[in-house]
Amino acid sequence: MGKFTYKYLGDRDLKDAKILLDAGSYTASGRLSQQSLEKNMKHWIELQDDMAHIPLLSTHNIVKMYGVICDLGGLVFDKHDRNFVSLIKDYYFDMNYPGEGCRELNKEEAKDAYDFVVKINELLAK
Repeated sequence: MGKFTYKYLGDRDLKDAKILLDAGSYTASGRLSQQSLEKNMKHWIELQDDMAHIPLLSTHNIVKMYGVICDLGGLVFDKHDRNFVSLIKDYYFDMNYPGEGCRELNKEEAKDAYDFVVKINELLAK
């Protein structure tokens, strides 16, 4: 496996999300926070011996990934965390493309997304 693993790319996205958050580019920060979470979840799933879940690596369904990771013991299910995953799941698509869900994130939303992703990524790294 080369340098550009899910883990490497997820960590890079999170670093960039922090730079954008500090610079006041809240929507871009939220999108990259979501991308970091997705890539770190894929990294965790990829490391498991359970081949049944490998197809998740080709999707963007972080809600389903969260459930699988909880089922496999990587995270302890938490209703608040599950709800937050459901909230930020669309940050990448909704904030990138015109449509009903397209809007700008405010500072609090971007910071909440960043802080949540830091927490989950740290738990997944254990």
